[in-house]
Amino acid sequence: MSRLFLSVLAFLGAGVAMGGMTSHPAVAQDDISFESRITTGNNVGLTLFNDGFVGNNLASREPSFEYPLGSDIEHLVRAGVWIGGISARLDTLCSTATVAGSYGSRELDSEFLPMTQITELSNLPNSRFFSPDARSEQDFRFSFSDIEPRSGTDEDHVPLGVQIDTETLLFSFEPFDAIILMNMTIKNVNEFDPIFDVYAGMYAELATGYKEPSEERWQSGWFGNKDIAWVDSLRLCTEHHFNDDDGNAPAWSGYQLLGARDGNGNAYEIDSLTVSFNWWNWRDEIDRIGDAPIFDKDRYLTMSNGAARSTAGSEAGNNDPVKVISVGPFPILEPGNEVTVTFAWVGGEADRRAGRTPQQDIIFNAGWAQTAFDLNLNIPLPPPSPQLLVTPGLNKLTLRWTDAPEDFVDPESGTKDFEGYRVYISESRLESEFLPILEADVVDSVFYNTGLENLVDPIVIDDIEYKYRYDVTGLRDGFKYWTAVTAFDTGTPEIESLESGLSQNRTFVVSGSPASAIGEGEDVLVFPNPYRGDAAWDGALGRDRYLWFANLPSRCMIRIYTLSGDLVDTIEFDSATYQPTDIRGIYDPSDTSNPESDLPTLPGGMAAWDLVTRKDQGVASGLYLFAVEDLQSGDKQVGKFMILK
Repeated sequence: MSRLFLSVLAFLGAGVAMGGMTSHPAVAQDDISFESRITTGNNVGLTLFNDGFVGNNLASREPSFEYPLGSDIEHLVRAGVWIGGISARLDTLCSTATVAGSYGSRELDSEFLPMTQITELSNLPNSRFFSPDARSEQDFRFSFSDIEPRSGTDEDHVPLGVQIDTETLLFSFEPFDAIILMNMTIKNVNEFDPIFDVYAGMYAELATGYKEPSEERWQSGWFGNKDIAWVDSLRLCTEHHFNDDDGNAPAWSGYQLLGARDGNGNAYEIDSLTVSFNWWNWRDEIDRIGDAPIFDKDRYLTMSNGAARSTAGSEAGNNDPVKVISVGPFPILEPGNEVTVTFAWVGGEADRRAGRTPQQDIIFNAGWAQTAFDLNLNIPLPPPSPQLLVTPGLNKLTLRWTDAPEDFVDPESGTKDFEGYRVYISESRLESEFLPILEADVVDSVFYNTGLENLVDPIVIDDIEYKYRYDVTGLRDGFKYWTAVTAFDTGTPEIESLESGLSQNRTFVVSGSPASAIGEGEDVLVFPNPYRGDAAWDGALGRDRYLWFANLPSRCMIRIYTLSGDLVDTIEFDSATYQPTDIRGIYDPSDTSNPESDLPTLPGGMAAWDLVTRKDQGVASGLYLFAVEDLQSGDKQVGKFMILK
C-alpha cells in the first residue's frame, strides 16, 4: 500500500473531508515588484530574487554565486526551489522557481510570484541594518507564493497552493565565511485543502569560470567543462572547472541539504526522510529527451525517487549537468501548517595556513554548515569588530577604533571572552590578500600578553569615543588600500579562539595629501607625471586608467587644456563631498557587489581624472596644461603634465 494512500486514509480517518477545487485566500501581490539582492556580508556573493530564483543567469558581471567575493570567479548560472506534492484531488503537482534555460538574460520563468520585497537585517551593532530581530550578520528575508494558474508551453500550470518564507543567513568569521544558509518555510495557503507527501528541492546549474574583464563573452566555454561530485555523507553536490579555467578559477562551489524542521522547530531525523540527488544533461531538458523531467509528475517522481545518482560520466566533455537535491515526504501539510527545509551554498579555496586543497576546504566548510544547522544556529560567536575610523595622510593611514568589543558577552558561554585586536592591510579587496600587521591582546594567561596600553589615544568624534589609535606608515600615495581591525576571543579547550570577520569594518582608502589653500602648502601637482600608458594602480581595461591631482584646496575648479588652449575637461572638487564614483578604476558604481562601505576614504586634497574628455573620448598622447582655481580665495595656479601612450 503506497505512502500516499496511507496518508489520505489517515487524513480522512481524522474526520476531515477533502474539498473539490482548491481554494486560495486572497493575497495582494499586484503591488509587489520583482527584486534582487546580493549577499555581501562575507566571502560569498549570491544573488537572490524574491520569486525564488537564485543567481543572475550570468546576465551581467555582478555576482551570481561569486566565490571568493571580489575574485571574478563565478559558479552559478541559475537555481531555484522546487516544491512537489499531491493535491486534495490527487493531482501530482510541482511548482518550480526555474528550469533549464539559456544564459544571458533573467527570464521570469518562476511559477512563484513575490509576496514581499527583500528586507535586510543585521545583528552587528555598527550596521545601518542593525535589528535585535536579526539572526546573523546579514539576514535577507522575503516571501513568494504559488497560487495562480497559468498557461505553459509544455503543460498548463496548476498551483500547489504554497507560500515560501525565505531567510538567508551568513557570518563573516571563519569557519563560516564561505557559507550562505537558506531557510525555506513552506506553508500550505489553501483555504480548506491539505497537501500530501510534500517534497522540497533545489534545482541548480553550477558552472565555474573566470569573468575575464576584457572578454565580452566571458561565459563562453564554461558549460562543457563542469566536474560535479556527490558527497553522500554531507548531502553535498560540488562543482569545479575541470582545469581551473587555465588556473584563473581554482575555487570550488557547491550546495547541500542540511535538514528540515517541523512547524514547532523540531528537526526531523534525516534518516527518516527520503533524500534524492539527481542530475541530467542540460541539453536533454532543453530538447525534451532522455531522463530529464519536463512535466509535473516527472519532476515529482524525480524528487521522490531516493536516488544518489553516480556522477561518473558527468565529467567535462561528456555532459552539461544540471542537478536537483530534494527531501521528503512530509506526509500531510494541512491548511496553515508549515515545514522548514534548509540548504546551504558553500565555497572552497586553497587554504595555505591549514594546508587544505579547494576540495578539502569545501568539505570542511560544508561540515561547519551542517554543524550550524544541527545547533539551530546556536554557534559560538567572536566579539564583533570595533567601529573603525580611518584617516589617510601622506604615505600613511591613521586608524582609530572603539572599545565596544570588550563588553561583548558570548551568547553560548554567557561570559565576556574578549582577548584582543588585530590590524590588517591589503592592496586587494580579496580577503585572502589581507596581511596582519599588528596583534595586541590583554595581559592574562592567553596569547602574547602585549597589552593594549600603547594603543590608547582617546578622541571623541561625532559623539563617538575612539579609544585606540594605530598608524600604518610607509604606504604609496595614490594607491588603493583596504584595512580592517578585528577582535578575537580567548577560545576554550573545546573551541579555538574565534576572530570577527574582516568585512565587518573593512575600509577602502587612498593615502595622500590633505587639502591646503593655494600658496599655503605644497604646489598642486599631477602624478604620475609623465603618465606612461598606464600607472601601477590601473586596471586591465582602458576605462580603468586614471591619474591624480594632489595638494588641492578644499574647494576648487580644475580645468584641463591642450597646448592650443582647447578645454579638455573640468573637475569641480569639494573635499567634503568628493567621491571618484565616475572613475571606474577606483569605483565601479554599476557593480552592485560593492557595498556602500567600499566607497573610498580619501585624504581630502586629491582628485582623480580618468583621461577621458568632456566629450567622452580618450585623450591622445601629448603635453597638457591645467589650471586650479581656489573657489574660496580666488587664487589660481597653473601647471602641465605629459601623457605618453
